[in-house]
Amino acid sequence: MVDFPGYNLSGAVASFLFILLTMKQSEDFRVIGPAHPILAGVGEDALLTCQLLPKRTTMHVEVRWYRSEPSTPVFVHRDGVEVTEMQMEEYRGWVEWIENGIAKGNVALKIHNIQPSDNGQYWCHFQDGNYCGETSLLLKVAGLGSAPSIHMEGPGESGVQLVCTARGWFPEPQVYWEDIRGEKLLAVSEHRIQDKDGLFYAEATLVVRNASAESVSCLVHNPVLTEEKGSVISLPEKLQTELASLKVNGPSQPILVRVGEDIQLTCYLSPKANAQSMEVRWDRSHRYPAVHVYMDGDHVAGEQMAEYRGRTVLVSDAIDEGRLTLQILSARPSDDGQYRCLFEKDDVYQEASLDLKVVGLGSSPLITVEGQEDGEMQLICSSDGWFPQPHVQWRDMEGKTIPSSSQALTQGSHGLFHVQTLLRVTNISAVDVTCSISIPFLGEEKIATFSLSGW
Repeated sequence: MVDFPGYNLSGAVASFLFILLTMKQSEDFRVIGPAHPILAGVGEDALLTCQLLPKRTTMHVEVRWYRSEPSTPVFVHRDGVEVTEMQMEEYRGWVEWIENGIAKGNVALKIHNIQPSDNGQYWCHFQDGNYCGETSLLLKVAGLGSAPSIHMEGPGESGVQLVCTARGWFPEPQVYWEDIRGEKLLAVSEHRIQDKDGLFYAEATLVVRNASAESVSCLVHNPVLTEEKGSVISLPEKLQTELASLKVNGPSQPILVRVGEDIQLTCYLSPKANAQSMEVRWDRSHRYPAVHVYMDGDHVAGEQMAEYRGRTVLVSDAIDEGRLTLQILSARPSDDGQYRCLFEKDDVYQEASLDLKVVGLGSSPLITVEGQEDGEMQLICSSDGWFPQPHVQWRDMEGKTIPSSSQALTQGSHGLFHVQTLLRVTNISAVDVTCSISIPFLGEEKIATFSLSGW
């Protein structure tokens, strides 16, 4: 074990750092790399190269490729063999040492199946005995995603709403709208999200006030490749489609469900219409990822939010009348809030909003005594399992509110609240109090009573 001030490192790491501290910049050689960034497309192979000058064999020189920390390399080549100890896990089996050119000091590392996470700076480090040299390289990863899709909501009082969506882009793309004359139009909202593979989904919303004779384009631009993809929608044509004359209805009142119960989200077309050939989507605030997507008679699992996987069931026995119910199993506090139900066909959609209120009635309050001296006592009232944040109060025997000395509401990992409130009593000869915890809009409460005579 080697000790450094303020550090206590394992033998392998400490030894490596000791070598770095004792190495010197060589006056006999230097390392150079490409003058410009290396560009690679998602899914392609990238070749990283560097050169030892003056030219000489690198057979017995250690070559180390790394990102930010030399101690966790992308690849190490030493004395003609690959060294896999301490190699970054994500590069195991995905990098290849290229032998061509090592006799003249040229070294190359091929990274297979480039992903967004490979984007960024790399270092090529040479070490010969106590002498070293290195250079940095910039790898720019880029991916052209899908062509944009334009979805039009049926006409409303404020005009026609258009939503442009595109998936599979890297880096974060630029999205913009143009009218038929090529003039830019201002989006009312934009949304970006990176999926588990690091690729971007983009969404931009536009409201068109006059849809009588308009064609509108949505373009998605990759700033690294300086390439773009676009789509055009003819508004007068879409206004003639079936869904433009339909409405989607949902519950007029909030849906109330207790934690652990199953949720029923029902929406339907008016007038009645067969929805078997339509896409039906339940989402929270954006189209992707969704709570549940029905398309071509099946569930589209690839578009579902992680927290709803395995928890949704579609009840479609009345789909020929345009009525569908999404069942969400075992309600959680995180399910609380607004949902949208969208019916779509031929890129035209109608939607309804649903308000879900998840409630959790916690345990019955427990009052305990903490400390009793000089004619005073402290009462602590505690309870678990509440949602949303409950109303807590102490009351005297006449029902009047007594101010608490302190109160703490903490939310656990499952979203439920733990309640603890403290009451300091100065006249213990007449203690008769109630601790009340309630969900006001539910009209339910749980209480505990403390009486000195019963203590």
